[in-house]
Amino acid sequence: MRLFLSMASVVVAVVLQGCAGTDVAVSQAGQQTLRSLQLFKADSSPRFTFYLACTSEDASCSTAENTFSDWATDRHVTLRLAEPDDALFTSGIPSFGRSTDLPYRVAVHFVPLVVPSFTMTSHSYGGPMLGGYTPPKVGYTATIYVFDSATGKLLQKLPAHEERTTNPRDHANGYIRSEVNTFLARLDPAYPQP
Repeated sequence: MRLFLSMASVVVAVVLQGCAGTDVAVSQAGQQTLRSLQLFKADSSPRFTFYLACTSEDASCSTAENTFSDWATDRHVTLRLAEPDDALFTSGIPSFGRSTDLPYRVAVHFVPLVVPSFTMTSHSYGGPMLGGYTPPKVGYTATIYVFDSATGKLLQKLPAHEERTTNPRDHANGYIRSEVNTFLARLDPAYPQP
């Protein structure tokens, strides 16, 4: 039984390593859909209010929220923080008030992913010693919602995901900022990545 569990752990680690570096982000079709909505005017001013709900099991949301805030400031986007269970994500109308001064509401539920590295070894009495190393990973999963501000009608719902292997000696915050900026570049192609 121990040998089976050891082998299963190695297989899972190999499969997870194969997922690292997967660049799904916002699909090409999703990016085209976002462009077709014309979220920005010709002068690059936004046509939407941006709502962000970030959830994480660690403190990485603080870094993600600061990066979103920097983007919002640079692009003159009104940013409002929301809870992931806010009515906005189901009805298109935020629980804290309706605003129809801009045509769209863009809401993002962003979940940073930080997976530390680990080394695993297993040895059963009389059996071979098995082991493996899994490097650290950083990424995110997100869902982008675009609502009509006047009606609350959901116009688009797009999933996004990205994950990459990182250097175990580096701090995760720099990677989280980079992942958020990559996400924003797909949402807002005119935004120059810092």
